[in-house]
Amino acid sequence: MTNMLKKISLSVMVFTYLFAGIYHFTKFSYYLSIIPSFMPHPDVLVASTGTAWIFLAFFLAISLTRRWACYGILLFWSMSLPLNLYILSIGGAGIPLPHWELSAMIPFHLLLMLWAWWHCRPEGKADDSRQVTVDS
Repeated sequence: MTNMLKKISLSVMVFTYLFAGIYHFTKFSYYLSIIPSFMPHPDVLVASTGTAWIFLAFFLAISLTRRWACYGILLFWSMSLPLNLYILSIGGAGIPLPHWELSAMIPFHLLLMLWAWWHCRPEGKADDSRQVTVDS
């Protein structure tokens, strides 16, 4: 049951990051509007983030690269979390989103990190390459 749930979750995760990456290009002006004014080259940030999400989605779909893709997702969200806290602490940094939405980003990003962490972990003894057996 857990294995099936993990497969469904992984499929949803792949499509989520794929669509997020595509949306960075189809809704480019929206993503530009939520980049704080103090960040350099917002157009490059939006395009590179969208590209990264697309690549990570593809790497999530491949079992050989899945764990590293999850680590990449964890790295991205862990780097954006302090930025979100800073933006919230200075009153939004000119981002045209209400305070409640800016505040909701933090627990939402933590949930996304937890989701990626769940997929970083091996699925069981058969998948755990770190398991060592000692013959007597």
